[in-house]
Amino acid sequence: MRFTIREKLVFFSLVILIVVSFVLTLVHLNFARALVEADLAERAVAFARELAATIGDRRELESAPLLEHQIHEILAVRRNVAQLDILSFAGAETRVVATSHPQSRLPFTRAEAVQVQRGRVVSRLVREETIRYWEIVAPVTFDNVVAGAVAAKFSLDRADALAAANRRTTLALTAVGVLVMGVLMSGAVQWVVIRPLRRFLAAVRRAGRGDTLATVDVATGDEFDELARHFNAMMARLHAFNDELQARVKDATAELEGRYQEVERLNGLLLAMQRRLGHAERLALAGRLMAEVAHEVGTPLHSVAGHVELLRADLAAATPSASVRRRLDVIESQLARMTEIIAQLLDLPRREPGLPAPVDVNRLVVDTADVVRPSLAQRQLAFELTTAPDLPAVLGHASQLQQVVLNLLTNAMDATPLGGRLRVVTQARPGHVELEVTDTGRGIPVEQQKRIFEPFFSTKAAGHGTGLGLSISAQIVREHQGRIEVTSAEGRGTTVRLLLPALERAA
Repeated sequence: MRFTIREKLVFFSLVILIVVSFVLTLVHLNFARALVEADLAERAVAFARELAATIGDRRELESAPLLEHQIHEILAVRRNVAQLDILSFAGAETRVVATSHPQSRLPFTRAEAVQVQRGRVVSRLVREETIRYWEIVAPVTFDNVVAGAVAAKFSLDRADALAAANRRTTLALTAVGVLVMGVLMSGAVQWVVIRPLRRFLAAVRRAGRGDTLATVDVATGDEFDELARHFNAMMARLHAFNDELQARVKDATAELEGRYQEVERLNGLLLAMQRRLGHAERLALAGRLMAEVAHEVGTPLHSVAGHVELLRADLAAATPSASVRRRLDVIESQLARMTEIIAQLLDLPRREPGLPAPVDVNRLVVDTADVVRPSLAQRQLAFELTTAPDLPAVLGHASQLQQVVLNLLTNAMDATPLGGRLRVVTQARPGHVELEVTDTGRGIPVEQQKRIFEPFFSTKAAGHGTGLGLSISAQIVREHQGRIEVTSAEGRGTTVRLLLPALERAA
């Protein structure tokens, strides 16, 4: 079972209030009772002294009828006097002169009598099962000599009854006061504590639903007021932080989108270059095969054509018939047609890519380097790119030159072990643009350096390359009026250097 803060505060406050109120009430009642008893004792003593002072001389002390008459008058007036004895001292003996109860005598001891004979008042509080009373003995003196004593028994029944009624009334008023204070305290707790807390809870719920502008309107001038100011300041900072966070997330998302698009662009560029490279390799292979076919087929065709010419010369003197000449014409036309078909097949891989245009070599190298960076990272290769500022452009076909750069970088990566390094440098030479690719790979043996530009020759293991990359690259460089140079040493790496004619800048 759960209790609210209001119920807890009221409950504990009431418990504390009840305990404190009733304890203080009981202490007050006991203290008041003690004061009343002390006051009654003083009054009883004063009464005994006054009564003793009314006895003027020894003759009056010895006059029993007169004293008994006074005793009865006193008992008729003072209801709380339960017994009254007049005593006379004669040496060591004590005699009762007059009494309200002849059958009994107040039980004073010999030691107490001695105290009275010395002029002192003796009093004691007697408690029985149901009653309490004071017993008091006051000396009667004549000329500073104690001649007798007045012994009185004062009942406390009326005082106890009044004290009990007062106690009941006081406890009832205390209970009513506790209830009234409990009700008032409940209202005070509701107004001072619960009402501000409910406003805080409402603001917290709004903040939990994502409302960063939730505030608390509390103007009580106490701790809740200060707490509300701090809460509102915190929510303001949270709102500002949320706006800043959303802005940063938006910027990060935009940056991520840009990088994703850049990656897509690079992937598309890589795929396009791979397709072009594969197409170039297939064309190179087709060209090589067509060259072999042309060589094998062209030689017999030329031989047949030569023999046809000889046959025509031999028949010219014999004046051949029209049918013979027609057959010779058919043979020559068919031979020409076969030669033309072979020439067309040989020219098929050499389709012109379009008109040459200025090419920014620095940009070309940077784009190609971006394409191969994932492979560099996968092979744990360090890469260093240094481009010369104000590098002149070259005239050519960007796709073909990019194919050359990609071939060189691919060969360098394949030749370099894990942890190696690749370096690419561009710089201007007199009338030329130089591109240098250096690796720290295994190098090329001297006896193989003369064959690396031959088609289908490769220094790689079987299944790793077709041997057409450098051959095609060299062909493209030659078509751009440039040259390609290779410097290599076994175990120390290889450097491939391209020299392309620089495009003259307009004055």
